[in-house]
Amino acid sequence: MQRTTDHDERVTRYLLGDLPETEQMAVEQEYFADPEKFEEVWAAENDIVDRYLRGRLSRGEREMFERNYLQSPKHRERVAVARKLLEAADRQVAESGRAIVPAPSGLMEALKALVTPRFLAPAAAFLLLLSILSWIMIERSRLNEELGKTRAQLSDQQAREREIERQLAAEREQGVQLKSQLDSLLEKIAQMPSLTPPSILSFILKPGGPTRTPGEPQHQITIPRETDLVKLQMKVEKGDSRRFQATIRAVGGPQVWRSQQALKPRSGEVTVTVPANKLPVEDYFLTLSVTTPTGETEVINTYTFRVMRK
Repeated sequence: MQRTTDHDERVTRYLLGDLPETEQMAVEQEYFADPEKFEEVWAAENDIVDRYLRGRLSRGEREMFERNYLQSPKHRERVAVARKLLEAADRQVAESGRAIVPAPSGLMEALKALVTPRFLAPAAAFLLLLSILSWIMIERSRLNEELGKTRAQLSDQQAREREIERQLAAEREQGVQLKSQLDSLLEKIAQMPSLTPPSILSFILKPGGPTRTPGEPQHQITIPRETDLVKLQMKVEKGDSRRFQATIRAVGGPQVWRSQQALKPRSGEVTVTVPANKLPVEDYFLTLSVTTPTGETEVINTYTFRVMRK
């Protein structure tokens, strides 16, 4: 019973314009997409118009009704027609005797009372019924028009949301590209002479397989806080002229660094220069690989090391 009460109150607040905009949109999506629930809204609108005309709204409800609902010319016309129908039904009941038939309690009851054969001659009842049916058709047309506008607004909102999502995806992609360009720039800066040379820590790595646990690294590198760059050197066969690539990945975690350019051996040694801030305290794999003539990636060596800080 409480659910029904909450449901009716929500529809009433919607018709009075007392719901936040997000809840109004939710009501329109929920009720106007379902023909049965659409009928419920239409019936609730009849009821609230009837209570307004009979002075049965609370002071707050009446103020919201006049401030929000009656702002629409079509709504004002609807209330005017409903007032005439209720007045006609009340007069018909009064002329037929109050002791015999009670006054109609609502707008739909008033319509039924007007066309009851005990009150009107068949010809008059037919004409009145025709007028009432015309009024109902006009009302339904008005609601369908409002429904169409609501659906158009929802469609526009969904289009705007899709455009926002597209822009966010484009910005995320641009952010990834900028990060890649920044890493490449840092590598180039590391190779350029400067008036104040960066603090560089050099370390030779020896090849070895993956560690069994993160607590068993093959090498340990202690990086002072003032270090800007870490230079890692790896031995290869002398005379090897292939171009190498290097990647560094945290043990059990994501990739943290990748060489942006092919690495050319010098004197049987491949060197990579990594920004120190890319290597927080963690255990790492460094994989040295080449691209074969068929386009496949061949792993040459894997190096494991642990980074410490001081």
